[in-house]
Amino acid sequence: MQHESRKPILISSLKIIGNQASKVGDLHLKEIGLTHSQANLILFLAHHADRKIRQRDIEVALNLTNPTVSGLIKRLEQKQFIIRADDPEDSRARMILLTEKAKLLVDQIFEHIHQTETKLLEGFTEEEAELVSSLLRRIAENALKNF
Repeated sequence: MQHESRKPILISSLKIIGNQASKVGDLHLKEIGLTHSQANLILFLAHHADRKIRQRDIEVALNLTNPTVSGLIKRLEQKQFIIRADDPEDSRARMILLTEKAKLLVDQIFEHIHQTETKLLEGFTEEEAELVSSLLRRIAENALKNF
């Protein structure tokens, strides 16, 4: 009965955190016409505005499947948050670009994320918050590397 001494709390804790953060995020983002996944894609594009981003770049960076990214792009295009443009250097490729409408929401999305993270880290010292962030980044890296 070795396994009883080490209860599997990591995965269940991460699931609770993810579910609650998504629930809160979806409520706020609904007000501006976005889902959590759509907001993540907008933030990714905003963060990489200095690069040519193609659909495959999004799939790799956000660890999403081709059909998932295709659906996100299609819905964001319909909402006029992104456009697809021909790559002037490669006529076969299409770049994914934010519209001005989406760029106006980036600060609001970042602010919401900051508020959510502040609530999650309530009662932690600055050093503890930095440690938690660092450890979670490492766990995420291990998950991407090993699974």
